[in-house]
Amino acid sequence: MQIITTHRNTDFDGFASLVAAKLIYPDAVAAVPRAVNANVRAFMSIHKEVFDYMERQDVAIDRVSRLIVVDTADWNRLGPLAQLRRRPDLEVCMWDHHVGGDIDASWKCQEAVGATITLLVRELKALRKPITPVQATLFLAGLYEDTGNLTFSSSTAEDAYAAGWLLDHK
Repeated sequence: MQIITTHRNTDFDGFASLVAAKLIYPDAVAAVPRAVNANVRAFMSIHKEVFDYMERQDVAIDRVSRLIVVDTADWNRLGPLAQLRRRPDLEVCMWDHHVGGDIDASWKCQEAVGATITLLVRELKALRKPITPVQATLFLAGLYEDTGNLTFSSSTAEDAYAAGWLLDHK
C-alpha cells in the first residue's frame, strides 16, 4: 500500500501538496491528519465530494510499503505514521520546500522555494497532468498562504511562474 501524507496541523500548502501528489501517484492513498487548520477543514467540508482521501489514523500501518511525504521533512510531524521510521523495507519519497529535517528519503525533491506546491506544480506541468479549476484554486491557496501572496522573502520566481500557470487553469 502506498500512502501520501503531510504534517499535522495541515495548512493549505500541505493539503494542496497532498492533492497534487495524488495526481502524480494515482495508486496511492491520500491520508489526511486529524489535526487540520480550521480554514482548510472548512474548504475540505465544502468540497468533500471532490477530493479522495482517508483519515490518517485509519491507515493500516503494517500494510504501508511506500510513504510519500509532502510539506515536511520531519518524522515527528507525521503523528502515528512516524513509527514507520523504523521499517528498513519502507520506500520513502519526499516533496518539501523546507531545507533540513530528519527524514532520510529514498527519493526526494527538497528545494528552497516558497511553497511545496510549487515543486509539485513543476512536476504536474512536466507530466502534462490536467487539473480542474477547483484543484487550481486549492493549489493557489497553498502557494499564496506559504508565500504571503508572493511577498515573503522566501518567495522565488518559480513560485510566481507556478501561480501564473495555476491562474491559467482556474
